[in-house]
Order: sequence, then C-alpha cells, then structure tokens
Amino acid sequence: MPAYFILTQTVTDLDRYMKEYVPGVLPFLAKYQGEVLAADFDAEVLEGTPAQGAVVIRFPSDQAIRDFLADPEYQELKQLRFSITTNASAQLAPEFTMPGP
Repeated sequence: MPAYFILTQTVTDLDRYMKEYVPGVLPFLAKYQGEVLAADFDAEVLEGTPAQGAVVIRFPSDQAIRDFLADPEYQELKQLRFSITTNASAQLAPEFTMPGP
C-alpha cells in the first residue's frame, strides 16, 4: 500500500539545498520509487506555527520510506539536509482508504 513521507522544514541555506541536496537526493528517490507530489519552500500556513517549507513524497510502501531514510549511502546527504534546515519534522502516513458503507 502506498505511503507518504511528509517533511516540513525551514531551509536556512537555499543555495546549498538547491545545488547540493536536491541533485543528490534524486537518485535515492528513484531507487526507492519516491514521487514528489508537493514541494514549496514557503508553503502557505493555514493553521499553527509550522516550518516554512513542506514536501510530500509518495512511496510504494512504508518500508520503502524506512529503507530510503536508512540507506547507508544517503546518510551523508541526510546530514547535509539537517545542517542546512531548522524546525524540521518528518512523518510517515499510509495512504487512506475510505471505509465501505
């Protein structure tokens, strides 16, 4: 069942994020069949006080998300993301199926 990786974060170094992190993460998204559904560095806040940016990525399963995050070759890149963002929160949510009548 598809699952969603929902990441909110405030990017503190947009230049490095765009030049280093984004090109570096794309092969990992392809490896784990992640599809970016929504992404904005300055997402419109409708409620609460979240981080500035939001990304929603669909993966084929929750295990694919866990494997993506734990991939040994991704760890250095993940540390880069941590170093150039603040106020980050990552969540995993399974695809919702409406119950039948």
